[in-house]
Amino acid sequence: MDYKMDRAWLEVDLNVLRNNYKLIRNFISDKSEIITVVKADAYGLGAVRCAQTLEACGCKFFATAYFEEAMELRENGIVSPILVLGIIPDEYIVSAIKNNIETSVSSYDDACRIGKIAESTDKRLGVHIAADVGMSRFGITLENRLDEAASEAEKIFSVNGIEVKGILSHMTVMSNAFEREFDYHQINLFRDFTNMLYAKGFKVPRHCSCSAMTSLYPETSFDYIRVGALPFGLQNPLYESFRTDEVIQLKTRVWHIKEVPLNTTVGYGPHYTKRRTRLAVIPVGFGDGLHRSLSDRAYVLINGKRAKIFGKLCMDFTMVDITDIDNVKCGDSVTLFGSDNGESISIKEYADLYSGTACEVSTSLGKRINRVYLN
Repeated sequence: MDYKMDRAWLEVDLNVLRNNYKLIRNFISDKSEIITVVKADAYGLGAVRCAQTLEACGCKFFATAYFEEAMELRENGIVSPILVLGIIPDEYIVSAIKNNIETSVSSYDDACRIGKIAESTDKRLGVHIAADVGMSRFGITLENRLDEAASEAEKIFSVNGIEVKGILSHMTVMSNAFEREFDYHQINLFRDFTNMLYAKGFKVPRHCSCSAMTSLYPETSFDYIRVGALPFGLQNPLYESFRTDEVIQLKTRVWHIKEVPLNTTVGYGPHYTKRRTRLAVIPVGFGDGLHRSLSDRAYVLINGKRAKIFGKLCMDFTMVDITDIDNVKCGDSVTLFGSDNGESISIKEYADLYSGTACEVSTSLGKRINRVYLN
């Protein structure tokens, strides 16, 4: 069954997504291309539908975290190059070659392992050499060892069975102004590393800009930028230099209305009413990915007015106080984040209540919440 907008749904406005992509394209250098990162099912929005929309409006390169995410795109008609930012297991290397899926390599040994498997196909796997400038996750470590790092990277270029198509890094990106010095240290470290390789003739596209860096340091775009949060309007609110609109709104409906007197227990815990209270029961809870830490703190919108969550969120249902809102009836739309009659609650406001991020919120929303695409 397709419940559409009967219980709880996430509206994904594809027209806003298109406009955001165009804004980014116009904001960055004409010399840079965009790699749109659609990992984690495009941050919970639906990778296939979002990638199809972006490819149709000009995106020529995508990235995912895992191989299976890349294959989902291929199996649903995405023809642009796809870069897997994580590791492709050995058993999928041949399939990656057949499906024009590229991967990152973090060492000479990585490259040799991949190359040996690829040689058996008489074809080469496209790889991007990863450089570690401070994340301590993947990549050849650069700090205090640029010469050794460059020598290792040179050896990767000569490995049979692979074709080096890029050099990448991922910055930690310090969001506070007084910490920007470390940002520039990382950027310069990556630039010095790639310049050393360029000077020896190993000149391939380089990229280190994520959504945050694109906003904060557009001058460091290099050949590609990798944006994930930015096209979807999920960027950190601290990045004020360039902003995009939120693509999503989370909505549900009033399923039940209950009048309860003063000092009545409500929900788990329980919480007590401090007046005669009118409650609306909405069919969404922590089983759908809402954070239970928002209990008795967050607001929703009903009829364009804010209604506070009353007591603890349940797994499947949440109670909200509608005592001060007139004419609420069963079936009315409820907005958890988004806009309603001129009032709005942003996904960032929701995330700030528990010191989270907008990306964390959207990727936490479960499969029970239907994705509804607006064109």
